[in-house]
Order: sequence, then C-alpha cells, then structure tokens
Amino acid sequence: MSFFAENKWVLLVYGLIVLLVYLNRHRFEVQNKIVMMYKTKMGLGLMGRIGVRHGELVKFIAYCGIGIGFAGMVFIFYMLIKNLISLLLIPDAQSAVGLIVPGLALPGSPIKIPLISGWIALFLVILVHEFSHGVVARAHNLAVKSSGIFFLGPLMGAFVEPEEKRLRASPDTVQYSVYAAGPFSNILLALLMILILSYVMVPIVSALTVPVGVTLVGVSDKYPAQVAGLASGTLITQLNGKNITRYDEFESGLACVKPGDAVSIVANETPYTIVAAEDPKKPGKGYLGVLASSIATRELKTKNAFTNLVYPVILWTVELFYILVILSLGIGLANLLPLGPVDGGRMAQTALERTKGKEPGAAWWKKLTIITFFILIINIFWPLIKWLGGLLGLLV
Repeated sequence: MSFFAENKWVLLVYGLIVLLVYLNRHRFEVQNKIVMMYKTKMGLGLMGRIGVRHGELVKFIAYCGIGIGFAGMVFIFYMLIKNLISLLLIPDAQSAVGLIVPGLALPGSPIKIPLISGWIALFLVILVHEFSHGVVARAHNLAVKSSGIFFLGPLMGAFVEPEEKRLRASPDTVQYSVYAAGPFSNILLALLMILILSYVMVPIVSALTVPVGVTLVGVSDKYPAQVAGLASGTLITQLNGKNITRYDEFESGLACVKPGDAVSIVANETPYTIVAAEDPKKPGKGYLGVLASSIATRELKTKNAFTNLVYPVILWTVELFYILVILSLGIGLANLLPLGPVDGGRMAQTALERTKGKEPGAAWWKKLTIITFFILIINIFWPLIKWLGGLLGLLV
C-alpha cells in the first residue's frame, strides 16, 4: 500500500488545517515567508504571577536545569553522530532519528503516533515547554511581550516572546536558565508521566485485566515482518509455538534467532512463518524488523457495563501518557541541539561568545549550527536519500 493510500484521511485533515490557516492569513504575522505566527497575550498574567510570587523557587529549579541542558546538548549531539556513522558504515541500517507527525506513518520511521491523542500530547508538551520559558523569564524580572501559536504548513508550534534585548544583556546564568527552562520542563514532564504510569496506571490496569499478548508499535520498511504483512497494531500471541503474554517473553524468544532462521508467529489469530534477516547493527544476529510495546496488551478479567465503559478510557489515558513520554523527551532533547535559534543553539551561542569573545564566538556558533544542521538533515532524511540513490543508480 502506498504512503498516500495508507494516510489519505490523515492527509485530508492536515490539508484542511493548511486551508484554514490560509483563509485566516490576515490574522497571522508571516516570518521568513513560511512561518505563520498568531500573537496573543494569553497566559502572560499567569506566567507573571507564578514567576514573581515564587521567584526564588523558580530560579533555583531553572538553575538546576542549566546543567541538565548542557548535558542533554552533549548527549543528543553524540547520538546524532553515532547514528550518522551507523548509517554510513552499516548497509541497510535504519535511522534512529526521524520526524514524528501524529497520524502519519512516515517512510523510514517505525513509529506511528495516533492522530487525536498525538495532537493532544503534542499540544501539552509545547504548552509546558513555552510556558516554562515565560515563567523563568518573569522570575528574572524580564518582560514577556507576547505568546501564541505558529504554523509551519500543517505543523503547529507555540512560542513566548521575552524582551530580547534585556535578555541578551542579562548575566550568562540568567540567559542559560531561560533557554534551558523549556527542554528541562519537558524532561521533568516525561519523568512525571513515567512515575504516574508505573505507580498509578499500570497497577490499575493490572488489577482489572490479564495479559494476552504483545502489540507491535512499528515495523521497519522492507524487512521480513513488513514483507510478511505485519503492521503497527498487530497483536502477537505466540512465538515459535509458545504462548506470549509479556514483552520479556517476546524479547527472549527472539534473542537466539539467527539470520535465515524461520520464525513462526501467531498474530491477530493468524499464523505466519517469517525468515529472519541479518540485524544491520549486529552482524550474525537475526532481525525481523519489529518494534513491540513494552506494555503487554491485556483483556478484562470481568466484563460488565461498568468495566466496558471505564476500561477504554483508562487505556486511552495510558496511551496518552505513553505518547507524552515519547514526545516530551524527543522535543526536549531536540531543542537542546546546538542549532541556530532553538534553545540549545542559544545556550551554545552565549557560551561561545563568553569564552571566545563576541565576534569569534558568533563565528564559531554559526559553524556549529551549519554542521549540526547537515548532520540532522542526513539523519532524518536518510531513507529518502537512499531511495533517491537507488533511483539514480537504476537510471544510470
């Protein structure tokens, strides 16, 4: 099935979003000809009340975020380099970096996030991120001129607009704390969701249900599982003749599989026999090209009117919190990249200008931004690059 056929209804939704933004373009401020910004004063009062009334506590937490911000910057840059080396040196390697657009199964990305819960989670992550910037700015007595949303095509984001000149004239620690506030709050949000899932939602689900299998949350393009017909959402209940009810059973069952081995799977009550390929990152190890949820799929112990009504709500809440973890960590770390106008880029700019002088530091920052940008682009669009390379090879 083609990308357009598989995602036609979601693409229609995104097309309607673009149309609505275009029809209301007079309400937006256009920047760089492609970014549509809608500025408001919404939330500024609440940012001020929290930032001013609890200024010392906010500053303390924000200062803690500076160290996390720089550590996250080093980590995410290292992971990009590591992934790039794998892509260049290992044949058929799958990129571990990719765009995630709610509702769309993007080529090269094994993860597909549901449209509705994905957008709700994305909105919450962005809201926490930008609100934190504003609160920390107000705690340092910096004015926030506006807040709002922006659209880059159908993709939505949010922003707060602090008084830039005063921020750039502030001490380094103030600048770092304001820039790091968004990513740090995303990391804290992800940790909070993990705690709630582990100690609240999972016990509730366990008390109401029994495990019945493992659900796939993604399959890799052109690998045995996809070729056999498996897709995201498939429920695995048997592996090589053994019943599978938990993720660790599924993982251990695949641990000894070697390239060329025939793996028997019962998925959605249908038997499959799949011949394993070689793991692109671990030569000699079998690989089906599947990504399974670490949370077992479960069924109700007792079905009645109450449980039939409540359980779907609980499951949707678990899904939402799980997506919040993924998006919050992903967006938080992505914003720590030493890249142009994102938070990590602003932190790197301030640090380089302080250590090397304003003009030499700015020159180093531009070079770092360009390097990071090209590394990121290759990581994200590697599947497309490989496809174009193959096409050119055929044409030649």
